[in-house]
Amino acid sequence: MIKKSYQITDELRYYREAFRSCNVYVLTCFDSEILFDPSLSPDSIEQKRPISKLIATHAHYDHIGMVNKWKEEYPDVPFLMHGGDLVMLDDTMLNASIYFGRPESYVKPDRILKDGDIIELDGQYYLDVINTPGHTMGSSCFMIFRRDSDNTVPLAMITGDTLFDRGWGRTDFTTGDDTLMRDSLMRLYRILSKMPDDLPVCAGHSAITNAADACRFLTAMGFAS
Repeated sequence: MIKKSYQITDELRYYREAFRSCNVYVLTCFDSEILFDPSLSPDSIEQKRPISKLIATHAHYDHIGMVNKWKEEYPDVPFLMHGGDLVMLDDTMLNASIYFGRPESYVKPDRILKDGDIIELDGQYYLDVINTPGHTMGSSCFMIFRRDSDNTVPLAMITGDTLFDRGWGRTDFTTGDDTLMRDSLMRLYRILSKMPDDLPVCAGHSAITNAADACRFLTAMGFAS
């Protein structure tokens, strides 16, 4: 059954707290769509265009719980994830699936991402990969850009469980680290402070916020640098 989605921008929509309170994002490009955090089954998502990539912000169950189903039904659609979380895929405690009563291992990514990678999408769209360890070692944010003539326009940032609306992700998991989280939040402040105030900041949980509000929060919490 198709779930209800909510539009963020002309190109970006999301399924709000659709699975274990996780937000699932879909970017509509020229002739395909990109799915961020495949925790919903294929029959739960309206494909306005064919899904061409599955991208995980990190390898916890609530964010990749349906990636095996997607790869089973769409084996040619590549799964992308940062290499820092590879160890979690086969470990039901590290990927947290055992705590939800669904112990499971997950498929390996078709492309292993690293910090600074550019993911070219169809048409004029691309993603910057920003590794933000702290919640997990491989936790990553994705800045979405669109090329317009001679200009490059930032559209949104997907932050996974690194940065929430007035909060940030837990660091008390085995793969978490307080110091790395602090460094990651300071890095996000530096990036977001250079973005338009109304740039959507799209977290793995909680409401959508924007760059201005995120920077005010990070400043108040001592992460401005």
